[in-house]
Amino acid sequence: MKKLIAISAALALAACNGAGEEPAADDAAETETATTDASDMLEGDAPGFEAVAPGTYQVTRSGGEIDFIEIHPGMTFSRVAEGGDATGGVIFMKDGMTCFLVEGEDEESCFTDGPKQEDGSMETTSEAGDVSTVMPVDGTLADHVDEIPA
Repeated sequence: MKKLIAISAALALAACNGAGEEPAADDAAETETATTDASDMLEGDAPGFEAVAPGTYQVTRSGGEIDFIEIHPGMTFSRVAEGGDATGGVIFMKDGMTCFLVEGEDEESCFTDGPKQEDGSMETTSEAGDVSTVMPVDGTLADHVDEIPA
């Protein structure tokens, strides 16, 4: 059931984002210009998810809870939290923090990210001061759903 939820969340996000659609010829120049000015894109070697996205990650929260998150191209995400709750939404930068806005919610959750470590992990600190460790893992979110404690 958890796999079905994770896969459904990922497919729903892909459908909402128009995955697989090619830009019209008139939009191609605009798209190329937008991608060349990457000032608001999450890319590069700076701290944060811009240093590790896209991919699948294990998030170990400060209380020991384990979640898995998959960052998709286009900076959307699918997440299954400990206990099996599946969510998804968008990621963006705001005031130097990486912010996650869950679909259907009004308030984003923002984090200050530490530098990427040699093993690919990083620490991220919530606005409340809780520190989590984010570690890249192989495969997709669906591959890890059975590893999430119920």
